[in-house]
Parts: sequence; C-alpha cells; structure tokens
Amino acid sequence: MKKVIIIGAGPAGLTAAYELLRDGSGEYDVTVLEETTAIGGISKTVNYKGNRMDMGGHRFFSKIPEVNQWWSEMLPMQGAPSSDDRYLKRHVNVEAGGPDPQKENRVMLKRRRVSRILFNDKFYDYPVSLKPETIKNFGFLTTMKVGFSYIGAAIHKRPETNLENFYINCFGKELYSMFFEYYTENLWGRHPSEIDASWGAQRT
Repeated sequence: MKKVIIIGAGPAGLTAAYELLRDGSGEYDVTVLEETTAIGGISKTVNYKGNRMDMGGHRFFSKIPEVNQWWSEMLPMQGAPSSDDRYLKRHVNVEAGGPDPQKENRVMLKRRRVSRILFNDKFYDYPVSLKPETIKNFGFLTTMKVGFSYIGAAIHKRPETNLENFYINCFGKELYSMFFEYYTENLWGRHPSEIDASWGAQRT
C-alpha cells in the first residue's frame, strides 16, 4: 500500500483524496492534513447563527467537460428555487429531478455572474463594454488610447506563448496594462509573461 500525504482540505486536496480512494482497491493510504478545524479551504461556507456565509471563492465554472461532470456528480444542480430566488422573485433554470436547496445541502446553486473592475475609484464592467458610462469613466483621451490599442492588437496578433500576450491579443496593451497586468501578478505571485496562455482561455 502506498502512503499519500495531502496538504490542505480545500477543493483541490479533497478532490485528490477522493480520486485516490474512490475505486476502493485499498492501493493508497491517504491522509489529508488541514491546519484549521473545518474542511473546504477558502471555498468553505460558514454557518453563523443560522446564516451561511462564503469565506472566499464560492463560484464554480469551467470549460472542461470532465471537470463539470465530476462536480455535477458531487453536487447535483438545484432542482427548485432557493429561498433567495423566491424572495427576490428571480427566475432560475432548475434541473429536472435535482435536489431542493431548502431541503438538502448537497446541491450546486445556479447564480448569475456579475463581475466588476475597480480602477481609480471607478467601476467598469468585466468584460469591458463600450457604453457611455465606460467612456465617461475613462475620459476622452484614455478612451482613444484604449481604442487604438485594441485595434492595433487586433491587426498585429502576438504569438500566444504566455498569458501576457493572450491578454494583449484580447484587450489591447493599454487595457492589459490598466486592468490585468498588476492584478494578475498580485493574485498569482507571477508576472503574466511567466504564466501559460491556456490559463487565460479558462478565465477570459
């Protein structure tokens, strides 16, 4: 029997442990080490006085069919509106035969994704949209710089050998420098030029 030590009981650690043990062959002796008293990492949900609060990343999306299939087996898609759907009178497409989130915890909730960029104390849509509010926030000069930079990137495509070139091809060098370069480096601890372009295809 092979002994396996997994550090961290977040989604990645728990997935690794589950995959090693799921066939029941007993080939692996798996131990998961977690420094806190709860599993889930920064994706866990904390129940405080009857209120559920997400501590960190709490949205899931992937363009990889195998990953989506794995999660649909672990957390079936909701089959009935949740309490906030009802309270906000929000329409949600539910899965036939899926669990009711008011009765079961093992359920994946559907949520509309809204992403915003805060830059120089102003909010911008993500993906960036060309509308009066965007132009007003940018100002005329920056709007022209961004526009010509985007056109230049559309005409002269860079080889997508890294994430930096991928972003510049998508948004132009001006928007990349404003919104993505500093943020990406701070988030992942590496400059976009050191990250594979395939990472951008999953997130952009």
